Amino acid sequence: MRKKTKRNALVAVIVIIVLICGLFIANYYKSYKRIVYSKDALILKSYNGTSTSKNFIHNNESIPVLMYHSIPDASSGNIMEVSKGQFEEEMKYLKDNGYHTLSADEFYDFIVKDKPVLKKSVLITFDDGYENQYKNAYPVLKKYKFNAVMFIITDYLDKGTLYLKSNELKTMSDNGISIESHTTNHAKLDKLSYKDQFKTLRDSQNKLEGICNKAVRFIAYPYGYFNKDTVEASQKSGYIMAFTTSGKWANINKGVYAVNRIYIFPQFNLGDFKSRITNPNYPQLVHPIDMLKGAYKTFIK
Repeated sequence: MRKKTKRNALVAVIVIIVLICGLFIANYYKSYKRIVYSKDALILKSYNGTSTSKNFIHNNESIPVLMYHSIPDASSGNIMEVSKGQFEEEMKYLKDNGYHTLSADEFYDFIVKDKPVLKKSVLITFDDGYENQYKNAYPVLKKYKFNAVMFIITDYLDKGTLYLKSNELKTMSDNGISIESHTTNHAKLDKLSYKDQFKTLRDSQNKLEGICNKAVRFIAYPYGYFNKDTVEASQKSGYIMAFTTSGKWANINKGVYAVNRIYIFPQFNLGDFKSRITNPNYPQLVHPIDMLKGAYKTFIK
């Protein structure tokens, strides 16, 4: 009788141990899954698509960085002017086709830290700081809840009606738009001494940080021109990434101080825009006659 009681007690203890171990393993597996997928979850916090590894790319691949300038009500054909209607059409295409617009920091983490991003990712950038970027582009970006980066020429702020006001800059900065540097006066940096390059980079940075109360860590080189002094001055000024105007998709291959961007011209139709965001080897020359006319209006007329 005693032996039977001991045997039953032993069986009961073993069952309890097995149950406890089973609960521990189940809980561990759940925790493991949370750890494994936490990286993807962070990336997907603003994404409503399907969460699978096929959705993501690493920095051994490239993504398009779009470059806009002026966004007037209607374009004159000047290659720097994309009309409000064309811009709206292109942003709607991105939204309707499931594109994720990166912030400047997300783009940096992708390029430098190899933090994966959604395969359909783009970075939207604007140069110069035209007031119509606030009046015409910013409402469209808000409408679609898009991130974007604006590179500002600081000496042009608060002057006349063509360029942005400081309060407009602050409003956009407070609402998800990254405000970054395009130097003080849009000089060709490769023609300046190291000292003068450092000054224009640092002065523009200080001005923007004073307006927005945020660190300015990204710069777009005017005309895309730069040299070794430019890179060194950018590093010494605290910039962590710099953008050119080279019309190709962006990746890590050229380093963080020569990031490619893609011009978006008013001469493009929606098919041309689609080509640039879906094909890294998109045709560089389209609508040559219209482009020549636009260049004439921009640089000669």
